[in-house]
Amino acid sequence: MQDRSRAVHDQAIIVDALQISNWGEIVFRNMRQGGLTAVNCTVSVLENFRQTIANIIEWDHWLNEYSDLIMPVRSTADILAAKKAGKTGIIFGFQNTTAIEEDIGLLSIFHALGVRVIQLTYMEANLVGQGCLERIDAGLTRFGLEVVEEMNRLGILIDLSHVGYRTTLDAIEASAKPVAFTHANPHSLCSHARNKPDDAIKALAKKGGVIGATVFPPFLPSGNDSTIEDFIDVIEYLVEMVGIDHVAIGTDFTEGQPREFFDWLLSGKSKRGPAMALDFPIQNPQGIQNSADFANLTDALLTRGFTESEASKILGGNMIRLFKDVWNA
Repeated sequence: MQDRSRAVHDQAIIVDALQISNWGEIVFRNMRQGGLTAVNCTVSVLENFRQTIANIIEWDHWLNEYSDLIMPVRSTADILAAKKAGKTGIIFGFQNTTAIEEDIGLLSIFHALGVRVIQLTYMEANLVGQGCLERIDAGLTRFGLEVVEEMNRLGILIDLSHVGYRTTLDAIEASAKPVAFTHANPHSLCSHARNKPDDAIKALAKKGGVIGATVFPPFLPSGNDSTIEDFIDVIEYLVEMVGIDHVAIGTDFTEGQPREFFDWLLSGKSKRGPAMALDFPIQNPQGIQNSADFANLTDALLTRGFTESEASKILGGNMIRLFKDVWNA
């Protein structure tokens, strides 16, 4: 890496807008090697309330055991403190609202426990709305509208990455605060049901939201044959579409996760198996295989012609601004 790239990388606040890795020491050390300042770490997807609480208890254990590497994040000040301390800040995030079950009051409990990002649905329908792989997208439910309002009040970022099209647009319109696609790519660049249509991306940006471009191979035009240059193409495409202030990075790293994890994740409530086919083994783009490679992104952005200021916004500045707008802290 060039001296200029290293200097920019070392000085930048670097945020990965989503990971769902097999958490443990190896992943945490890779985060530090890559210079990650903060990561939105998934602590709940298909789990119910009690199962999610068990996951948070396990995270409490990791935060204590690996306190030399990671620390909890509940505010943007915590992210800046993590940068100063040379640690990676851990943001608790959900990729579904199943953990609140039928009780909107549980949102305040999870907020008190440190949850700062919640995706409304994961692939399929729930009590809030519809997922991107559902047969029919009926939009946000009445309960869903109340959930959006309560998340705004508490200061929890609304994530719409896996959410159905109409539900996505409903949530963008209903939310009084900016929202995010923490890990998604443009459907017009790669035709996959999990990628977001251009009009949805533009609607999100118009209200101050941010989209985190993802390296997850199925959502890239070249799939498992992708390189870091293919990923920079996605970032460049998004910047041209909505501007430099609305693009970030949400890798969707699944480091160390076995095949069984994906089968569970993609099956949801169905007994028929995974709803989305994946080409195993998953091969992340050459040059950005895991968190340890994050410095390569800084170098690739600068090499592509982004200025130091622009690269810093993409690497984390835009997510910090969004967090501050939503969290009020």
